[in-house]
Amino acid sequence: MIISIIGTNGMLSVALTKYFFVKKGCQVDVYGLDVPKGYTYNNFYRVNLLTDELKYDALLLSDIIIYASGAGVQAALKTDSSLMYALNVNVPIEITLQLKKRGYKGKYISFGSYMEIGLNNECGRAFTEKEVVCSAFSVTNDYGLSKRLYGRYMNDFKSDFVYYHFILPNMFSEDDLKPGTRLIPYTLQYLQDYNAGKNPSAPSFSAGLQTRQFITLEEMILMVDKAINKNIPSGIYNIGGGEFLSIKHLIERLFAVYHVPCRDEYFGKEVRRDGDIKSLRIDGNKIKNELGELPNSRIEDIFKI
Repeated sequence: MIISIIGTNGMLSVALTKYFFVKKGCQVDVYGLDVPKGYTYNNFYRVNLLTDELKYDALLLSDIIIYASGAGVQAALKTDSSLMYALNVNVPIEITLQLKKRGYKGKYISFGSYMEIGLNNECGRAFTEKEVVCSAFSVTNDYGLSKRLYGRYMNDFKSDFVYYHFILPNMFSEDDLKPGTRLIPYTLQYLQDYNAGKNPSAPSFSAGLQTRQFITLEEMILMVDKAINKNIPSGIYNIGGGEFLSIKHLIERLFAVYHVPCRDEYFGKEVRRDGDIKSLRIDGNKIKNELGELPNSRIEDIFKI
């Protein structure tokens, strides 16, 4: 099986390449601007997605094409809004149109975010696929709007090839043990330094009252692989399941894993771009009906000492 992954060094593209190349033994070709770092693959095609045309002669030979590029996932990186709309909307739409035009016969996969739901205050309610992509709630940033625009396109998309657009909640990963700017790597770095006696500066979090859904990156990839192998019908699928809890509760549980006291003064010091979105949760019953299961890992299952 030939799998082409568009995107090189993002969290999704790296994890997908490692899974399909190392664990599944597939031929994996990678397309992107930067040379892949820290993982192996079969072929790398250098392409600037903003200015260059993809090498469709090679791409059309793929059994699976996964669009894993994008911009704006990490709020701390302060991504330019124009880049978000280009990589999250314009580029993947152009790819789907070119695949239709050129008679592609394989499977195409892309990803959405439950940030598309927008400014909803119905705490705890799980949104179906249709409710996510057709949400009328106001979005609070360009990342959420760009993902919503592409999601609405995929909602009405039709083609002769099979396509899956997976909507994702928050994800954590075994690789979060590595330093990074995202919430869990940031928290774990403090906890590790604290236990190592390095006397780190006190962490700084938002109030953390907003509730979010958490699955693992590894479980998400397994769901994608099962969908491919089972050849489920084309469409949009929420990858739900996992845990639903407040950001503050998540942080407190991570502190408990490392047996480090979590103090109230750590919270309320930061303003997050999604802090005014009180609740985000997606209903995974559609894909569960196809595959028979949903992600179910707990925080403590991954981060153990």
